[in-house]
Amino acid sequence: MTDIPAIYIDGSCKGNPGPGGWGVVIYLADGSVQELGGGEPHTTNNRMELRAAIEALKAWHQLAPGTPIPLYTDSQYVLKGISDWIPNWKRRGWKTAANKPVLNQDLWQELDSLNAPFVAWHHVSSHSGNVGNERCDLIARSFSCGQPVVLRMWQPPPA
Repeated sequence: MTDIPAIYIDGSCKGNPGPGGWGVVIYLADGSVQELGGGEPHTTNNRMELRAAIEALKAWHQLAPGTPIPLYTDSQYVLKGISDWIPNWKRRGWKTAANKPVLNQDLWQELDSLNAPFVAWHHVSSHSGNVGNERCDLIARSFSCGQPVVLRMWQPPPA
């Protein structure tokens, strides 16, 4: 099992809808970094933000299940959804307060199934110079433009 000091996520879309991409940067306690990314040809920015969160939690379940992790997003949509809105949506049968179907319900349900009390969700300002957020943004934008970036799987040199 591995400790994870931080995970950063981001999504991007060229046009909304349009081609989209998502990025994840996982910082491990041993100093290594693992990056994930992908894209879809026709999607929305919110779907890519959610996909990044889902893929980050899937990786966490593989690398360090049950260990606390701070997860950073610049998406208020993801942060408010996972922290505030989901309990109400579930209570109302996945309907909004206006009694309309929740948009992106498929992804919200998948994210909800992966979330756990060990995940501490945090907001980070976008384009503020935060290295993890900037790298996620680059990965997501690259995939949305159809120019995937080389994803790093960096390991520190032996001591």
